[in-house]
Amino acid sequence: MLFNLPKAAKRIGVKFLSVASAECFGPDISPMHFASLLKECRSVNTVRQIHQKIIASGLLSCPASLLSVSLPPLPSHSYVSPKSLGTGVVASYIACGAISDALSALERVTPSPSVWWNLLIREHIKEGRLDRAIDVSCRMLRAGTRPDHFTLPYTLKACGELPSYRCGSTFHGLICCNGFESNVFVCNALVAMYARCGSLDDASLVFDEITWRGIDDVISWNSIVAAHVKGNNPWTALDLFSKMAMIVHEKATNERSDIISIVNILPACASLKALPQTKEIHGYAIRNGTFPDAFVCNTLIDTYAKCGSMEDAVKVFNTMEFKDVVSWNAMVTGYSQSGDFEAAFELFKNMRKENIPLDVITWSAVIAGYAQRGRGQEALDAFRQMLLYGSEPNSVTIISLLSACASLGALSQGMETHAYSLKKCLLLLGSHFCGDGDGEDLMVHNALIDMYSKCRSFKAARSIFDYIPRKERNVVSWTVMIGGYAQYGDSNDALKLFSEMISKPYAVAPNAYTISCVLMACAHLAALRVGKQIHAYVTRHHQYEASMYFVANCLIDMYSKCGDVDTARNVFDSMPKRNEVSWTSMMSGYGMHGRGNEAMNIFDKMQKAGFVPDDISFLVLLYACSHSGMVDQGLDYFDSMRRDYGVVASAEHYACVIDLLARSGRLDKAWKTVQEMPMEPTAVIWVALLSACRVHSNVELAEYALNKLVDMKAENDGSYTLISNIYATARQWKDVARIRQLMKKSGIKKRPGCSWVQGKKGTVSFFVGDRSHPLSPEIYALLERLINRIKAMGYVPETNFALHDVDDEEKNNLLAEHSEKLALAYGLLTTSPGCPIRITKNLRVCGDCHTAFTYISKIVDHEIIVRDSSRFHHFKEGSCSCGGYW
Repeated sequence: MLFNLPKAAKRIGVKFLSVASAECFGPDISPMHFASLLKECRSVNTVRQIHQKIIASGLLSCPASLLSVSLPPLPSHSYVSPKSLGTGVVASYIACGAISDALSALERVTPSPSVWWNLLIREHIKEGRLDRAIDVSCRMLRAGTRPDHFTLPYTLKACGELPSYRCGSTFHGLICCNGFESNVFVCNALVAMYARCGSLDDASLVFDEITWRGIDDVISWNSIVAAHVKGNNPWTALDLFSKMAMIVHEKATNERSDIISIVNILPACASLKALPQTKEIHGYAIRNGTFPDAFVCNTLIDTYAKCGSMEDAVKVFNTMEFKDVVSWNAMVTGYSQSGDFEAAFELFKNMRKENIPLDVITWSAVIAGYAQRGRGQEALDAFRQMLLYGSEPNSVTIISLLSACASLGALSQGMETHAYSLKKCLLLLGSHFCGDGDGEDLMVHNALIDMYSKCRSFKAARSIFDYIPRKERNVVSWTVMIGGYAQYGDSNDALKLFSEMISKPYAVAPNAYTISCVLMACAHLAALRVGKQIHAYVTRHHQYEASMYFVANCLIDMYSKCGDVDTARNVFDSMPKRNEVSWTSMMSGYGMHGRGNEAMNIFDKMQKAGFVPDDISFLVLLYACSHSGMVDQGLDYFDSMRRDYGVVASAEHYACVIDLLARSGRLDKAWKTVQEMPMEPTAVIWVALLSACRVHSNVELAEYALNKLVDMKAENDGSYTLISNIYATARQWKDVARIRQLMKKSGIKKRPGCSWVQGKKGTVSFFVGDRSHPLSPEIYALLERLINRIKAMGYVPETNFALHDVDDEEKNNLLAEHSEKLALAYGLLTTSPGCPIRITKNLRVCGDCHTAFTYISKIVDHEIIVRDSSRFHHFKEGSCSCGGYW
């Protein structure tokens, strides 16, 4: 209740107030009696009845001298009490919360004092009805009441919080017309309004005029500093703060203003991670006596933490005599953001032990800490404890929780979180969407897209993405959707979405993370042409230089996986600085192309550059040796891991060694290595052994490896296909049929072989026996001519790869229909002479196709580059880069 009118010495109209009967009024009741009755009112209906009686009595139409009522001043307010019955009615309506009635009554008071209009405007702002506050200001002007130096700041505040630049600039004109341009109180409100509306230039112009007139005060400087901090101009804010410290100290200031000044500027230091400047401001706070203030100390803790100096944050925390929950939260959040999760969790436990009240910020920081560390289950448990504790989650909590669900792939919990967000109105629907580019509502939408994508529920993710209006989507919205497709879904959809992202209208500039996701999609599809276009885009836009580490690393990976490892090396050599991933990516690229010597050369250079090899480096190096037939070198590296570098071999390292030995025909040593492993063999070990058995036709060992995979429930279509191929090679057709029956019974379907080739007009895909392409007659005719030519050169079809118990002639026909052969024929038909033909296959390349391509490369003027699920094969002039190790 705004007003608490004092009771009259003699209570008048008690019967009316309880019975509300119009007969209680005599014909000659005086204005004083009405004023006293109004002071007794406790309900809107009562005020309305008295108001009606006053109107019926004609008192509001009498000359102002007859309506003069001496109402005592209001004890809880500093402004002057009303002097007429009209304003008395307004006061009673306001006291009962009937703002609309008060406004209607006030419009009929002539003249109407500005103090009552100010009260109505302020009440609307307090209730969050900002547009109504502006409307009341306009009605005040229409009623003929001149605004005062209180009216305009209230109105400008409403314009800024709405925000409405148009309304704010209109009231700026009113300020100039009414002579308020020299009122610092009004001008400070103008600066704040323009800043909130995002017009930093206008805010700066008003501030410059204030300082030129010499009417500036500490609030003027605080307003413009805060505007530049919010407008992402931290260096300008620091420069202004430095000038402010020299200029404003000569003016009259109070401790509260100094505290606000310091708290205003520290976020600028935090955004810049400017530790020296933070320490200077800390010293300034000590000198002017504001440092012991909890508000300043809490902001300092937060700033030191964001600058990466938790030691300084701890010192400030320990010097505080009184620590409130904000102080503890700042420390927990600081530890969490700096990656010291153990310290954050320990502090959280201490808060619970000491019965320090935990609020939503505390819980959110802990949940975020668990989520960022990949401990999704602990994050979910913390959220349940939070609800039991009675703390109400906010948007930050929900975003962290969704991140935890995404890391776990916990779709059901993610859907529950989604439903909870809707229930608690943390996620708005329909026309109420309030994603303003950076709003919390949009952030929750983005987190939901990320969660559903990582849980591989792309229909739900895309539905949420499409729900966000095109003009409201920010770079994060696009990136999480593109990244979801690139990492877990269809990479073609990722490329299509990227094209939409940079298309007008409402084009959004991609950031380094977006570029990395798109390059990942290009790598998955072996889409070299698109990858080159993205590389050109990166070269043209220099804003990615600060993030060049991972953009360049993704370029190396993309070129390597698209078959152009030499360009990948050019990118690597052009990098001004490299990190561990750069060296590892380059080694991996050489490894998948069977260029083991170059991989070892990179390994040596990495050490000379001061990088210490870790387990990943050795894994990539062993992979390169395995695919290059460098058995002895690979075994030497494996032995030196622990001896010279202290790296403990994992199951993946042993799998590379077993693969290395098995490929070279040393199955006995490979089997002995499996038996001597210090850990239980994992599925990847048995898959490596099974693959080797396919090359060397060892049926007995293959059956043992498959049984182990079945026991571990790690078998898949690839495992069954391998054993089926081994049986077929041994012409054990009954076992082939048994395996097919077992696959059918287990519900495991063999993936159909698919190959795609890069053409002039895009990518074209082929399946086994595919005849759907318009050029199919020409494709099969060319294949027939090629096979006849290479047969004359000595090519003999390897009919065991047909895997059917039929005659050899039919097997030859089946082999001719393999998808990689169809892709090659299409490439020869459509590719200019001398240009490489790039083919990608979703499975391992067929042995017969490998032999056929080796012969064909002798008679065509093309390098044939084939990427299968394991490595690259470069066919040129009758030889393959794999050297038989594939």
